[in-house]
Amino acid sequence: METVQKIIALVRQKYYPFIIVLDDYTKNKSISVHDSDSGALFTVVDDIVYSFRDEKANYWLTIPETCKVNGQKIYPVVGDTLICDGIQYLFTTKEAIVEMAVNYFEDFIDPHYGIKIVMQGMSFFENKNDKSDSYFVIFQKFKSRKHDKIKAFISSN
Repeated sequence: METVQKIIALVRQKYYPFIIVLDDYTKNKSISVHDSDSGALFTVVDDIVYSFRDEKANYWLTIPETCKVNGQKIYPVVGDTLICDGIQYLFTTKEAIVEMAVNYFEDFIDPHYGIKIVMQGMSFFENKNDKSDSYFVIFQKFKSRKHDKIKAFISSN
């Protein structure tokens, strides 16, 4: 699959609530996908700069023309590593960064997104004298007639 299609598919997925997707790649070619639990982050800026930070604070970047580190200009190539302020920067291609992001965030796609809970309950199991019984109790909502300020109760009777 082409890189653009992978990015579009990545941002259109329905994730668990702790995954935050900002913006739409099809509109302005800039996006951010953030895992608020682990700190992992995938960003694309103007379809030029691609970056991915994993949960261990390793940081992969596309290769800029030049970088300025400690007053020196450096010209990174694919595979170069730079450690600055305790953060390890690894330079690679945009295809590799997109693949890392897709592989990371696919574990957090919510398969139950949009499913509405219609009925809730509890199951009870009982074993007596080589006989097993199972019971399912439905939680029901009801309005109190006596206390109009109370909107609903949940009963397991």
